[in-house]
Amino acid sequence: MNANLMLGVPTIDRQHIELFRSFEHLVSAGVSEEVLSDVLSRLTLQICNHFQTEEGFMAGLDLPSKMLKAHHQAHEQIIEDLTQIHLDSMRGQGLPFEETVATVASCVNAHLVEFDLELRPYLQQKA
Repeated sequence: MNANLMLGVPTIDRQHIELFRSFEHLVSAGVSEEVLSDVLSRLTLQICNHFQTEEGFMAGLDLPSKMLKAHHQAHEQIIEDLTQIHLDSMRGQGLPFEETVATVASCVNAHLVEFDLELRPYLQQKA
């Protein structure tokens, strides 16, 4: 994981690294629908657990309520998107493997850049 994406919070950074490792596993899983379904299930659970940890940590920061709400809504949207991707895949209506990988990568990367990195000034205030 790119060092510029680290927040300096060991638990959160470790979970981000683990998410990227899981994403790499998705990339190496191949096109088997059974493997893809299993990896998507584990990845979605891992992301849900990470979001719970992240939201618990954010509750201890002096974040504006609008920012906290937007971050939470982004978490919910990602889970909904991943769930839909998984359901479509199980129904045989999923995107081709390459598009599935690109969509999952986009969700994870965009959230980290657009939302998580916005936490840095508040983390510095806490330090």
